[in-house]
Amino acid sequence: MLGWEFPPYFAGGVGTVCHELTRGLARNGVHVTYIMPHGPDDAASKHVRLLVADRAMQRLGVTTLRVKSLLTPYTSANEYEARYAQALRLNPMDAHPSTIYGKDLLEEMYRFAAAVLEIARDEEFDIIHAHDWTTIPAALALKRASGKPLVVHVHITEFDKTGGEHADPEVYRIERDGFQAADRVIAISEMVQRRLVRQYGVDPARIRVVYNTVEYGEGPSGPRERMTDGERVVLFLGRVTLQKGPDYFIEAAAKVAHVVPNARFIIAGTGDMLPRIVERAVALGIGHRVTFTGFVGREDGDRLYRMADVFVMPSVSEPFGLVPLEAMKQGTPVIVSRQSGVSEVLRNALKVDFWDVDELANKIIAALTYNDLHAALREHGEGEIRNATWDIPATQCVRVYREALGT
Repeated sequence: MLGWEFPPYFAGGVGTVCHELTRGLARNGVHVTYIMPHGPDDAASKHVRLLVADRAMQRLGVTTLRVKSLLTPYTSANEYEARYAQALRLNPMDAHPSTIYGKDLLEEMYRFAAAVLEIARDEEFDIIHAHDWTTIPAALALKRASGKPLVVHVHITEFDKTGGEHADPEVYRIERDGFQAADRVIAISEMVQRRLVRQYGVDPARIRVVYNTVEYGEGPSGPRERMTDGERVVLFLGRVTLQKGPDYFIEAAAKVAHVVPNARFIIAGTGDMLPRIVERAVALGIGHRVTFTGFVGREDGDRLYRMADVFVMPSVSEPFGLVPLEAMKQGTPVIVSRQSGVSEVLRNALKVDFWDVDELANKIIAALTYNDLHAALREHGEGEIRNATWDIPATQCVRVYREALGT
């Protein structure tokens, strides 16, 4: 299995999915070797064999192909170039910077592919499972070298990241090549499946929809908490980027603030739109009622869910959206955009078109002020996912593996 992140080294939902899915696969008798480009020295897992490419290459004694990757989830080409320049400034005495970092995102991906090929020489495996576009060059190279079947797991496409427009042509080419070459393609929602068929020309007979989930286990990880007495908390948690709709959230927040005087808004996350959202909150006159937390890890995220009276995900284009399920697990009512994959499976959530700020504001107000509605969303929402377990999508993935293997 090829991925770009794995807890404790992760920055988004894909890392969480990879961790939980591999745990479910292990419980179903699947032995997984998971390779990612870079991670902390103590990166390890009890349920998978976790290999960090740069350290694995060092152990193999291959220095010319050493990968110390700057790849992180959702990195754009421009963001990568900025990180590369910063890395060189921090290492001015390095005589051969190109032996440490790829000069751009695409080169780094192909360096990771070379490392994966070298590592895989001594590995035994039956199938290749690749997550998203940054692993596709490595996956295709490994498929060609080994002859083993390839499953590409699509969590997001370039069209989703750009709000459905202005897809980077090079990213699109890499995605299309990977999707077309895969023996099976896993889509995390029917919305993604439709996009794969319509915009990438993938044969629908090769696509299988496997929805994400949460591990409900024993339920909420702690008691309900309050920020301050008397305040009602509305939470946005996610990347502060075009795809996630933070601009629609802040516009709706201003409307809610006029009706619910004790409402406080939390925006948890980082992203390229964060400065703009901060400025907009001030311009709307609600800057003093909005708390910006920056990036939060899983434990702090769970605590924020338990603080919130309602969680809002107004995504413009969301292939699935794991965070509403995480909020529901903590007993928090949720509002999701109809343009999200998770809306296909949720029954006990309020749904809204992301662009309809008035409807979004009205539903937030309703969830905050109508006690019966709030209680019903909380009780039935938590009840809806009480039997959730990653064994379900793991079992579905095993079926996909068997199809690809022809067994």
